[in-house]
Amino acid sequence: MLNPKSIPGKTHDELMEENLSKIPIYSHEWTNYNPSDPGVTILENLSAFQILQQDQMERTPDTVRAKLLQLLGYKPRRGVGAKVYLEPRGAAEDFLIPADQRFMVGNISFETTLEREMTAARVTGLYGRDEEGFHDYGYALNRDVAIDAPLFGKRPGVGTELYIVLDRPLHPGEQGILYASVDRKYHRNAFAGDEGPIFCELEWSCYTQEGFVPMQVEDETRGFLTDGLLFVTQPQQAPARYETEEISGYVWRALLRRAEYDAAPSLRHLTGFLFPVVQKQTLVITHSFQKAGDVFLNCAMLEDGYVRVFCKEQRGSSYRLYEECAGEPEKGRRYRKVREAYGAYSFRFDKQLFGYGPEHVRNAVKIVIYNEEMMRRYDLGEIYGYDNQEIMLPRNHVVTDTFSLIAEREARDGGKLYDFVKPGRMGEQELSYYLYENEGKIVILDAGDYVGARLYLASIAVTLGEEGNVRAGNEFIPAGYREGIRFTNPAPGSGGRFQETLEDVRKRFVADMNTPYTAVTGADYEALTLRTPGLCIAKAHAWMDAEKNEVQVAVLPGLPGRFPQLSPVYRKEIEKWLEDRRLLSTRIRVRQPVYQAVAVSGVVYVRPHYENCREQIEQVIRRELDYVRGSRNFGEILHFDKLFHAVEALECVAYLSKFSAAPEGNAYAVSEGADIRPDQNCLLYSGKIRLEILDMLEEGR
Repeated sequence: MLNPKSIPGKTHDELMEENLSKIPIYSHEWTNYNPSDPGVTILENLSAFQILQQDQMERTPDTVRAKLLQLLGYKPRRGVGAKVYLEPRGAAEDFLIPADQRFMVGNISFETTLEREMTAARVTGLYGRDEEGFHDYGYALNRDVAIDAPLFGKRPGVGTELYIVLDRPLHPGEQGILYASVDRKYHRNAFAGDEGPIFCELEWSCYTQEGFVPMQVEDETRGFLTDGLLFVTQPQQAPARYETEEISGYVWRALLRRAEYDAAPSLRHLTGFLFPVVQKQTLVITHSFQKAGDVFLNCAMLEDGYVRVFCKEQRGSSYRLYEECAGEPEKGRRYRKVREAYGAYSFRFDKQLFGYGPEHVRNAVKIVIYNEEMMRRYDLGEIYGYDNQEIMLPRNHVVTDTFSLIAEREARDGGKLYDFVKPGRMGEQELSYYLYENEGKIVILDAGDYVGARLYLASIAVTLGEEGNVRAGNEFIPAGYREGIRFTNPAPGSGGRFQETLEDVRKRFVADMNTPYTAVTGADYEALTLRTPGLCIAKAHAWMDAEKNEVQVAVLPGLPGRFPQLSPVYRKEIEKWLEDRRLLSTRIRVRQPVYQAVAVSGVVYVRPHYENCREQIEQVIRRELDYVRGSRNFGEILHFDKLFHAVEALECVAYLSKFSAAPEGNAYAVSEGADIRPDQNCLLYSGKIRLEILDMLEEGR
């Protein structure tokens, strides 16, 4: 029902004809295909039942499918705007970025979520230090230079240091965000959150007037092994300049306390300082404040000038609408608005002057800001009270986490009461509704005490889903912001998606069902081993050792070197990963790869007028025998005929004579006729090649 195999357009007769044609494949004894045969009668009934069952499955409503998926733990994932980190360039001094500040890339809108003060500090130097002294890796700060920097050397050792030099310090307690992109010559599985292998331990410190003091760093790169962010918090101690023959500036230092790297980290670029933006377009937004007096708000949308202010005048009550007082003060629910700077405004309440004002309660003041489009469309209509009333929104692909409504009701004193309601809210006499993100509509499940109320938008933002996952290197244009500062993204956007449809959820369910999470078969063990988080794994092969009554898994790490071996960290992580996924009665053993050379000899007759024949022939032989870098797996038989035909297929080769292949020793492989059978944990490679190359023209043939 969740993943049916459709047989559209087939009649009963067509299905019977297809089924009868398959009988010889499964049975040689069944020879009577006439309707009088009882087996044919049973087949007719089953075929009819299949068509009826298919018809019922195709008629299953989406609501039933959604409930079935929900019972299995599969709910539609909400839409999320892509997240991007921007680097301001050209700022001469620290500057403030307001909340909801919009940046444009083409027609795609990105916005800040919080007010943030950005530092004008820049990373001006990058140095490594080992037993040989300082090494300048400053070229990794230049995006136009594509040379990798071996931060801790080719063989990282304990005590190696990394120095990041700034032209000016951050303020005490201020957080700076850096982005590191690394060389990706080896395929590494993604780390599983905070879990996964720990290849190193870095001790971060900052140079201050008290010397080097510890500093807090959240490292997403896992010691510069993957692309990621570094969230660095400046210590409270007063910073000081670090002056040596090589370095001059304010310094952050990373000391390598433990080094068990599988591959030496190689940095491509280091960029900073950054701040986050989210791909969305905010049409209406509500800001809440606890204060009962003056309120200060720094929000770029305030420049549009469309504002509604609501205040709570006593605990547990609904809100009242306040109006701006632009002239002489008069009694009533009023406030004054004063512009302090771009996007920065003060909202001032005076209960003694106006007679009304907010009280000292939770969320005493709510300021709702509209853009020009929504100021004309924020009125959604009236709640009539019938079941499942649908109300269309001005836009689709709404972000649920940002959405809320204002319900307006009549007050006993003849005025209006206002309540802010989020989707999914439940309770007696509450207004309960469901938001359909993609369709851009709400369905009122229970009107409660709000029958006859009028609905207005309190906050709404829309997203473009995956379109927001922009590539790195774009220039972001700020709306209405200061000139002279350029904003670019050193890293691509990520995480953007629309809300899943029912079909998307069904496909995810089917994909999960087809993905092994528990190891049962050899293919399961191999697939799971290849997915071990944080490791570089090229090949895996599992088999059952009947004598030892255990499953053995041979693993080839995808690391540098001609004959890679599993490090203790690799063995520990693979065993831990498989241990959590094995059957209770199963024992597992991870095996090191072993390597066996194969010697090839023979006489090769080549066609005249061809050059570099020996090089071509030997290249093909090495390719066919390369189990380490090639496509063949552990224990796979080397079929001599395939090797023979691969060489014979070369244009320069006329024919072969006395051609043979044999393992150099019998440690890990044996000959079976002309073929070679390696051990289950063995990979073959090319050994000695002894070929006699003869020209057909010289031989007189």
